[in-house]
This record gives sequence, structure tokens and C-alpha cells, in this order.
Amino acid sequence: MTFIYRDLDQAALDFQYNNQAQVADPKRYLDWYATASGAARVRVPHIGDIAYGGLPDERLDIFRPAGAANGDRRPVVVFVHGGAWRNLDLAGSSFPAETFTARGALYVALGFSCMPAAGSLDEMVAQIRAASAWLWLNIENYGGDRNRLHLIGHSSGAHLGALAICTDWPQLYGLPADLVRSAVLISGIYDLEPVRLSYRNEMLKLDRSAEIRNSPCRNLPAMGIPVLIGHGEFDTAEFKRQAHEFEAAWQRRYGNADSIALAGLNHYEAIETLTDPESPLSRATIGWFGI
Repeated sequence: MTFIYRDLDQAALDFQYNNQAQVADPKRYLDWYATASGAARVRVPHIGDIAYGGLPDERLDIFRPAGAANGDRRPVVVFVHGGAWRNLDLAGSSFPAETFTARGALYVALGFSCMPAAGSLDEMVAQIRAASAWLWLNIENYGGDRNRLHLIGHSSGAHLGALAICTDWPQLYGLPADLVRSAVLISGIYDLEPVRLSYRNEMLKLDRSAEIRNSPCRNLPAMGIPVLIGHGEFDTAEFKRQAHEFEAAWQRRYGNADSIALAGLNHYEAIETLTDPESPLSRATIGWFGI
């Protein structure tokens, strides 16, 4: 047997990073995002398809509580969707909106290019950073408080979100270092070395340099915001390891990380529970953001 990464051969490594292989009907989960998001868009007032950049995918939707006004200064919850860097989209990112607007917050669903159309992870990361900067500069026009921006990321969106909170905002954008005030990252990947060595790299085409600059664990910021890092009980051992190791690294360096394990849930189900305001993930997220 030839080990490719740690004690994993190629087949075992590929299986660990193939979330669709962990469930009987992956299409059911992918379809759920669109259905649940469509229902949320019917129920929650929102302003859709707002451009934060010049590309067609560089759009976002802002959901607001009933009666919200442009002059308000409400907390803002930003969601970065997952999908293995290649699936899902803005239209499927509305599903948690009501949980947060019911707490008086604005909810922002981010759209961005996915692979292979994006061309590289670097471009995807650049779009998440550009959207975050746009929100800090513009969200007060929609009733949000730019000093209370909070981020949720799931799966590959947790990876992208982690890189966003590792951004040197003063150097790159001339904006505050704590542009994002806190984050919740669920079932993410924070070290891309095993991804580069797995079947996923047929699409991502990472070389060693791209792996390093796009691995949050190797690009920790000068100051770290509070981060809650979680996973589902039935996430793979590698996804759990990634969560535990990133949480430990953040806690050692900044002292403001915590973890949450979501009992009885697989990789997809974990984030679905944000539609239930009483779920463990919703309660933890609301408490973490202070909303």
C-alpha cells in the first residue's frame, strides 16, 4: 500500500474528501438549497441581485426584517455557500434568512463564481474579499451596521470565509483589520495539502504555491476575530480533523476560538439546521454573533 497523505492511500484520501459519497442521495441535498431558499425569498423582504463587482456572478441579496429602514444600524450576517467550490449559487443561499431577520439582523447571501468558470481558487477568494469590502463600505445604505458584520461559511464556503477573516484588510483595502467582527465556520477545509493530493485537484489544479497561499492555517492574520468552528457528527474523519486542528491553532494564537459538534448530522444536514432558530447551530450562531 502506498500512503498519499498521512495514513491514507489514494482511494481512502479521495473518499475522505468526497462528501457526496457519504450519503445515499446527494442530489436531494443539493436540490434542498434551491427549494428552501425559494421559500425564504417569498417570506422575507429583500433586495436582490445587487452588484458588488463587474462580473455577472458578483452579486448579493440583502434580506431585511419587516419594517426595516435604510437609516437603521442593524447587525449583518453574511453567508458564504459551500458546494465543493463548484456547486450551488446565490439563488440557493437564502435559506437561513428568516432565522436572522427574526432577530432583527440583516442577512446577506453572497454570490460568486465557482470552478471551473472562476479559473482558480485565487479568483474565488478575491471575490469573497471584494464582497466583504463592498459590504463594509455600503451596507449602511441598506440599514446595516458596518461595525457589526458577521460571517457564516459552510464546507468550501467555510474555507473561503476563513481566508476572508485572515485577510490583511488595512494593507489590501485600507479598511479596518476587524472588518468582519466574528465568524462561524462549519464543516470546512483549512489546509489544502490533502485536497491537492486528492481527486479534487483535477478541477482545482492547485500547485504547491497555490495550496499554501489558499490554506487558512498557513495564513493566520495579525489579529484574530472570535471564530466558532464546527462539524457534523457524520462528517468524515478528515473534515473533523481539519476543524479540530484549525480551532486549536486559532485558540493558541488568539484565545478566542471555540468548537461545536452537531450530533446526529451529516455534512449537508448540519447547515440545513440554520432554518430552525431553535437548533443547536442556530442558537450557538445567534449567541456567538450577539444578536
